[in-house]
Order: sequence, then C-alpha cells, then structure tokens
Amino acid sequence: MPDKLEQSPFDIELNHNILYEQLIPAAGTQGRLTMYLKSIQSLPLPPALWNAFQRACSEDASSQKLGEIIKDDPVLSASILRAANSSGILHSPINDVGRAISRLGHSMIRSVVAKHSFSTPNINAAKVYEIPMLWKHGMAVSALAEIIADHIPGCNRAEAGTLGLFHDVGRMGFNLIKEFMQPAELNPDKGHLVYENDRFGCTHIDMGMLLAEHWQLPDKISQGISYHHHPGYLEADAIPADIRAEVLAVYLADLLAIRLDCPGGNLGIILPHVSFTSMLPKTTLADIANDRKVSSELALVQAMRF
Repeated sequence: MPDKLEQSPFDIELNHNILYEQLIPAAGTQGRLTMYLKSIQSLPLPPALWNAFQRACSEDASSQKLGEIIKDDPVLSASILRAANSSGILHSPINDVGRAISRLGHSMIRSVVAKHSFSTPNINAAKVYEIPMLWKHGMAVSALAEIIADHIPGCNRAEAGTLGLFHDVGRMGFNLIKEFMQPAELNPDKGHLVYENDRFGCTHIDMGMLLAEHWQLPDKISQGISYHHHPGYLEADAIPADIRAEVLAVYLADLLAIRLDCPGGNLGIILPHVSFTSMLPKTTLADIANDRKVSSELALVQAMRF
C-alpha cells in the first residue's frame, strides 16, 4: 500500500465506510470483452439532441437557448420540469423549461439530459444494479467534481463534471450480462475491482470503455473513464497530463459522495497516492465536504425523482 503523508489533504472521517487495504487493478480477457461487446451493440445510439445540447453547453449558451433545444422532446421537458419542481427544492412552481434550467443549473440539467439520452430498456430490465441509483451517484459525483475542480489548478470544471457523470457508466453495462455472472465475495484487502472481475469477468472500467466507444463519447471522457481509479493504486505521473487534474477531481468527488452516503456508489474507500498531494494545494477534502455548496448540490440530487 502506498505511503500517505501524516497530514494528507485527502483525509476524511470514514464513519461506517470501508477503508480498503489497497485497490488492485484487474482486467477482463479479450475473449470475454468481445462477447460483451455484442450485447452492447444492441443498445441504441444517443439521440441527436444529446450532441446538440453538448455543443450548446460548450458555447456557454443561455438557459433559454438550452430550453429551445430541449423543448421539442416532451418526455425530457417533463423530466426537467419535474426535477425543477421536486419537493426538496423550495421555490414557487415553474412551468417553463428555460426557467427550470436556470433553477437547476447547467450541471444538473446536463445530468438529466444524459440520463434521458443514455437510458434504455435493455439496461433497465435486469436488476444487477438499480439504474436510477447509479444515475443519482453519477449526478452527485458530477456536481461535486465541479466544486472540487475550482480547488485544483488547471482543472477544467466542465470536463470534470462530464467525466464525473459518466465515470461509473460501466456498472450499468453489467445489467446486460447478467447471465454470465459468477458468485463472488468482496475482499477489502483487494478492493472492488478484483471483486467485479471475479463476478463478471471484467471490471466496470472495461465495460465503461466499451460503452463509451459504442456511444461515441468524446475521447477525453473515454480516456478519463479508463483512468478514473488510477489515483487509488498508481502515482500521479501514470495519468496523462492533459486529464490528470480532471481525473483527480472525479476521484475525490467519488470519495466524497461515498463518505456523504450518496446512493449508488461503492462503500469502499482508498485515499489517493501521496504524489497527488500537491494538486490540492490550498484546502482539504474535509474542508470541501463542509462547503455549503456541497450540501446544496447533494440536496438537489437527493430531491430528484425519476
């Protein structure tokens, strides 16, 4: 297990969460992944609306402009209005999509649009994992990654948020391969990647890469999925420099989401390698956890009804 500094900025109170002794990487065999790829190819591609929405976000479009893109999809519009009027959000009722986007914020709207665009009956049918809980976890990590990105020099806030949303998408793919599942037990001395490999013949990283390729996600997001657990078992230099900051933001957001009992995540925690310490120079994860923005964003996620 890598050495940690005596006063690491990543130390957080664990409560009932498991502290892994180490996180051991594991990779599925090529034959198994080729077989799983056939199942993934049955999934529809995301609608054109997703690409139009992403382009508009990258151009920093107004809430009204985003609303114009979304309003032609009545199911998505209804989802956004329902989210904006959730019982946990104490404001006057909203009946306009543009105003709903203003209330929820671009980060949360991106999460709702992604869930709408990438959820399919094929993935929802099997019950290996509850898909709504996985989406809620992704939404929470996405929101927290954007907050943490502001404390990591050179971190792209929007890219960290998008990676946070999709980092665990591979776990959804396990619902497609239920018939290949084997009995397995989680060993805290090895961590959940070994457990997944024993149970499914691959990890959610492997499955996430297959889904990212099929769904034609941006290369940087696909690459981020492949590295999103690296801070738990390798030094910072093992992650390409152009995504290192965003990967760390998502890794820390995942730890924080697990620590704060957001649904859908793994219970196990392992703190980042000591070589990442300098990347969080002016604060600590514990201080970020106490930020009012964190509790506000998580309350919004918890209030979501799908």
